Amino acid sequence: MLGNENSTDRTPAATDEARRASRSDVRARARLREAGRHPFDADLFDLSSTGFRFFSYSPPAIGTRLWVNLPGLQLLEAVVRRIDGTSCGCEFASALHPSVTAHLQSSLR
Repeated sequence: MLGNENSTDRTPAATDEARRASRSDVRARARLREAGRHPFDADLFDLSSTGFRFFSYSPPAIGTRLWVNLPGLQLLEAVVRRIDGTSCGCEFASALHPSVTAHLQSSLR
């Protein structure tokens, strides 16, 4: 899990301890969509098998469900778990397979 749904302020040590999968820096554009809303493009800047972070000037609220379109994959459901300024951390509803994660992490650098 990327963080507590009720907290937007986490110390780096607490965040690292709570992380279930190692993340990797990526530089990619992805299309995101909230239910009942128009899709929007966002810049992803890290990715793990359990989630991702993206940049947004107006991030959705913690607990919001959204769908992300990553290159070569079907739409993936995620939940906003953490917001820190313009950084929005999301957890996938179902973790990615390790080989899929490794492929995406290497191709999206």
